[in-house]
Amino acid sequence: MNEFNKGILMLFIFLLSLEIFAESKRKMLWVLVCSLLFAAGSIGAAVVEMERFEVSLAVSVIMTGICLGYLWFEKATRRREKAARRQAARFNLLVSEAEREMPAKDGGTEKVSLARYSLPRREGATPKTWLVTRREVAKGEEIGHGWRLTAGGGEPSDAMKAILRGIAAQAGQEQIEFEADQSLVSAYWSEWGGAEKVEDIHQWLLALSKY
Repeated sequence: MNEFNKGILMLFIFLLSLEIFAESKRKMLWVLVCSLLFAAGSIGAAVVEMERFEVSLAVSVIMTGICLGYLWFEKATRRREKAARRQAARFNLLVSEAEREMPAKDGGTEKVSLARYSLPRREGATPKTWLVTRREVAKGEEIGHGWRLTAGGGEPSDAMKAILRGIAAQAGQEQIEFEADQSLVSAYWSEWGGAEKVEDIHQWLLALSKY
């Protein structure tokens, strides 16, 4: 590996270390640039006989494969999650990690890692606690589309139920749950929908925070 390629490789590693802080689109562009520079440097080194052509070609293919693999991973997994987090910050949503029993495809439940998005709830709101879920084991009032409302410390108002029915109709069979305690109203979801879905969740939480 020639000195030029060592420099490009170090830049590539540095960019990957900025995974949390760098913007996805900009980072992806730099990864592509690094890949192209690395390939050009390797082939160029072989042409001027700094390295054997077979070695340069192999290194170029491996480096390009790493770059393309990273871009695929970024697109398939992290991009939507990070876009969702940025949008949540714009809406001043409180975000934390959680593990929770959620509805499974086979009709039971499964424990999954989720994000919890929350907003402060109106002080003195009733019921004091409530849960909206599609879990089959859950008790409570049917509000449509397989969703159930369980409340404690007071009865939910008709206006609150109407909002929840509207949310149930929009959410359908999505893997998401809503819950409220005396201070916060929260949505639990896996951030699969990216920034667009965060807008919906923010509007739902905003409406529910009044009850």
